Amino acid sequence: MSFKDDIKTLRRQSNLTQEALAQKLHVTRQTVSTWETGKNMPSLETLHALSQLFNISLEKLLFNEEIAMKKDKEPSLATQIDHDVKLKSRYRRWTFGLGGLIVLALVSIGILCLGYYKGIGTIDRFDPFLSYKVGYTKLPSEKEISPNNKATNGYWTAWFTDNTMGNEWTKLTLTTGA
Repeated sequence: MSFKDDIKTLRRQSNLTQEALAQKLHVTRQTVSTWETGKNMPSLETLHALSQLFNISLEKLLFNEEIAMKKDKEPSLATQIDHDVKLKSRYRRWTFGLGGLIVLALVSIGILCLGYYKGIGTIDRFDPFLSYKVGYTKLPSEKEISPNNKATNGYWTAWFTDNTMGNEWTKLTLTTGA
């Protein structure tokens, strides 16, 4: 049998007219008639109300057969979908969080490298990768490191080596204040 035949049979077995069934489900008599002629199907909410009204399972109402549930505690499809949606949301948050940390780390390393190669003293002060050595050198002339020198703004940077092979260089930056 089909849904249209089942709904008509269930209605008659319960001694209900189309009008009485329509009133119980809060629909019109014509709507019940379209279900029984097969022109239309009720909504999921109405199907649920019908299954409760006639005290039969939704599967029996729709398919005219009981679907055996698995007894091995396997979650239902709806539960699996809900779980997958939650996991997807969690993975998205973790991806954005880790991606943000990686971008932040790369930008920080880029700024430190820029400060090192351009000789920007303000950035060099915060660079944890720079090693500092104590050494001695002759200071440049006062004109070169003067705060009034527009070309250097009071900064003077030079590279020195104490190694005869020339493979170890030391960066020296001097600043003066006004």
